[in-house]
Amino acid sequence: MTFMRQRVAGVLLVLGLILSWVCLTGVVVRQSLLLTAKAPVYATTALKNPVVRSAVSEVIISSVQSKYPVLAEISTAQLRAAVEQALSEPAVAEELGNVALQLQLHFIGQSNGPIVIGGPGLSLAVAQIIAPGNQPLQQAIEKVPFSFTLSSSSIPSIGRYYRWIGTLINSTFVGGLALLAASLLVSAKRNKTLRKIGIGFIGMSALEVGLFWLLPHYMLSHLSNGSGVIISAMLAASASSIAAIYLGVFVAGIALTVVSLIF
Repeated sequence: MTFMRQRVAGVLLVLGLILSWVCLTGVVVRQSLLLTAKAPVYATTALKNPVVRSAVSEVIISSVQSKYPVLAEISTAQLRAAVEQALSEPAVAEELGNVALQLQLHFIGQSNGPIVIGGPGLSLAVAQIIAPGNQPLQQAIEKVPFSFTLSSSSIPSIGRYYRWIGTLINSTFVGGLALLAASLLVSAKRNKTLRKIGIGFIGMSALEVGLFWLLPHYMLSHLSNGSGVIISAMLAASASSIAAIYLGVFVAGIALTVVSLIF
């Protein structure tokens, strides 16, 4: 009888932890990727990384350098340095914050057009950096649209699933909680079951950190594609802003484990 109770409790425990992990992942996705109001903040954070500025400048320069004769007078190294410096200026960061918002809207299926990275603010800043005392050259550079267009096909979208994420979070939260509570009630060794729940929470937290924080940072340092670096930087910046969620689940797991050992 005790053996069967433990087997049933084990099944309920596994199902409860799976639903809890799905719930946690839904919360992380919603908080980090779907809150469009935070997109400009993520962009500003991402642009503080020199790897990101270098990637953005690379794709922009590759897009415009051969198309405008005025840029032939400027070395590639000088042009790249000017664009990278301009990307660190507040006005340009604000301009790219709007780009981040467009990326978020595309991701949740509310926009499907191409996205232009850069704009007049970047062109003005680059012109002022390259030719501060040369008005004719400065005006000529200002007319160059320092920008790069991301096609909609290169940006992932979860638009068809977006409307269901709230329902998913609520249902998996209730289901997971009910199954974990049932596993405790059925189990003949409740302290051992409670310990497994605690360890499961610790593991879930570690997995989410790996997927939404470590992986984007790893990709950021290994990708050579400019648009890939930009998207990875956004993911890394957004994940860092919800560290409290990971920490909360981790602390809960530690607390449950300690309680199981005491009682």
